[in-house]
Order: sequence, then structure tokens, then C-alpha cells
Amino acid sequence: MIRPAYRSLRVNLAWMMVGTVWNGFCQWAMLVVLAKLGAIETVGAYTLGLAIATPILMFSCLNLRPIFVTDQQEVFRFHEYFALRLGMMVVSVVAATAAGILERDRPELVFFIAAITVAKALDYLSDMFYALLQREESMRAIALSMILKGTLGLGAMAVAVVARGSLSSIGVALVIASGLVLVFFDVPVSLNLLQLKFVSALRECARQTKAMLRNRRRATRRLWELAWSGAPLGLVVMLVSLNLNIPRYFMERSFGMREQGIFSSILNLMAAGSVAVGALGQSVTPRLAKYFASGDSAAFRRLVWLLTGISVSLGVGGFLAAALFGRQILTLAYRPEFATHQDVFIWLMAASGALYLGSMMGVAVTAARCFAPQLPLFALSAVTTTVACFLLIPSMGMRGAAAAIFISSVVQSVGGALLLRYACRRIAAVAA
Repeated sequence: MIRPAYRSLRVNLAWMMVGTVWNGFCQWAMLVVLAKLGAIETVGAYTLGLAIATPILMFSCLNLRPIFVTDQQEVFRFHEYFALRLGMMVVSVVAATAAGILERDRPELVFFIAAITVAKALDYLSDMFYALLQREESMRAIALSMILKGTLGLGAMAVAVVARGSLSSIGVALVIASGLVLVFFDVPVSLNLLQLKFVSALRECARQTKAMLRNRRRATRRLWELAWSGAPLGLVVMLVSLNLNIPRYFMERSFGMREQGIFSSILNLMAAGSVAVGALGQSVTPRLAKYFASGDSAAFRRLVWLLTGISVSLGVGGFLAAALFGRQILTLAYRPEFATHQDVFIWLMAASGALYLGSMMGVAVTAARCFAPQLPLFALSAVTTTVACFLLIPSMGMRGAAAAIFISSVVQSVGGALLLRYACRRIAAVAA
């Protein structure tokens, strides 16, 4: 395989920032389109479907992309990563559909949960091609795919809402959008990067499949080894997803689709800061890791303090915006009836500050290769959210759900600070 010339790190980071921010904006805009043009109950069903499907998918993906990117010795081959991802995506579709059947007896909701899981599963298949592109440092191609995927998904959502307005049509539209980007952009661009022809790639895929089938026992063992290595990271990202989705489950159970839809719509406004924090975290992780590996504790601490200041500033800015202009923001973004829940908006923006701070600390802890202790922290955070929702939502409604997220975010932030202190001690040991 001929590697391309290494691209400027700043250019790659700029492309990733643009792609991530635009895709995140489109995901939020889909909800805005649905809230503006559809019924609030449909918004509730849409967000509930996502809340059921996303944690299952997050675990099923096993976070294979970073494992592949960092597998410089090629202990496992790409076709093994892809085969495991494909198999896990099939399992996730079945599991999410079964969860939908247990949750509700509405056939349309069950169909939508299955469809949205298929759409997201296609996105996760694209994610494996992103891993291939990322290892070759072709961030521009990844960003363009994310931009195209977000734009096409938003357009498909708008057409489906205007034409039919049903959950089924929305689910089918999103499946088509994700499938088109996968087939007509991600696959051809990846093959072109590797200087492979489509026919020869199919032949190679067939050859690898036959080889795996001839030696099924060895192939199965290797896939199990790969799945086992990805399981801890899969659990972490699943718990992160669950932490924000648990209040939605309680809201739907206690107050129905309409209230759950309003709450989820307000909750999604936290995504604006989360996208910026996530993009910034991806950008600084290599630099933090370099400082840690070299034992440069002073530079490590300076950058961590900078990240802390940015995350706190984002949280304070969001809180002030919600307190001063919450009604106008909710009316402009959604509908006038959302503006009556400004207090919920304020609670969630207060929670966002702690959440952003915890996320930035998590970036620093990950850069210090402190992986295992993060799993108990996120498990504790999820348990805290569940207990708080159980105690607060029945009596306080949306405010109780927002308060539960705030409490959980504080737990995550404090836990992240303790882990960061441990990581700083490790960097001091490296320096010594």
C-alpha cells in the first residue's frame, strides 16, 4: 500500500473541526425541523427511538475505530475489524427492535426503532472506513463524508416530514441517506486512497471471506479476541450514552411522549457545546499524550488548565444565555410552548458546565493512558442518574430530570478531577 504524503496537522484538525461541527449542527437541525413542522408527540417518539437505539449501538461498535488506528503492528487485519463490526451491527438491529417491542406495542414506533438503528448501523460501517482513512491521515475525506452525511440526512428528514410526517417515512429516509453516502462516497474514496479498483477489492473481499470460512475455528477465535479487546471501551461509550438517555426513559414512562419530546428537545441544546468540546478534545489529545510520554508535567498542566478554562467559559456562557434569553431561544429554535420551560433550560445549561469540564478532564486522563479507572466512574455516574431520576422525576417532572443530569454531571466532573490528579502523579513518576 502506497501511503500519501503526510498532511499538515493543522489542516487535518481544521477539517475535522469543520466536519464534526457541521454534522453535529445537522443532527440538531433535524430535531428542529421535526419540532417546527411535526407534532410534539412525533418529536417524543423520534427522540425515544434514538434513546433506545443509541446505547445499544454504542456498545456494539466496541470502539473499534481507535483500536484499528492504533494497531500499527497490524495484529488484526482490516477485514477482521470490518467483519466484527458488520456482525455486531446485525446484532444491534435485532436487540434494538426487541427493546422497542418490549417498550411499546405501537407497530410504527417499533418499525422506526428498527429503521433508525439500521441507519445508525450504516453510519458505523462508514466509521470503519473512517478508521482506514484516519490511519492514512486523510482527514479531509472523513470531514467531507460527515458534511455530506449530515446535509443529506437533514434534507431527507425535511422531505419526509413535509411529504408524510410519519415516523416510518422518517426512518426510511434516514436509512436511504446513510446508505447513499456509504456506497457512493465512503467505499469509493477509501478504495481510491488504497489505489484499489472496485472489482479487485470485491475479489479480495471474496478471497478473505473464503479463507475465513475454510478455517472457521481460527477466524472465530480471532474475532472473539478482537471483540474482547474492544469490550471495555464499548462499555464506556455505552455508559456515556446511557447517562443522557436514562432521564428520557423516565420522562416517557411518567409523563408520556409529549413531555418527553419537549424535554429531549431542550436537552439537545446542550449538544452545541458538546460538539465544540469534542472537536477540541480530539485536537489536543495527541499533544497531551506527547507531553505525558515525555514527562513534561509543566506543559501538560498548562494545557489542561487552558482546556479547563475553555470548558468553564462555555458552561458559564450557556447558563447566562439560558437565564437571560431562554424564552427567546426556545421559541426561536422550537415553538412558543417550549418557552414555558425556561427553568428546565437553565438547569440543563448549569449541568452542561459540569459536563464539559468532566469531558475535558476525561480527555486529559485518556491522553495519560489511564483507561481502566474510567469505567467505574461512568458506571457510578449512570447509577447516580438512575437513582436521581427515580426520586425526582415523579414529583418534579422535567425539572427533576434536569436536576438528575446536573447531579450526575457534578459526579462525573469530581471523579474526572480525581482521575486527573492520579494521572498527574503518573506523569511526575515518568519525569522522575
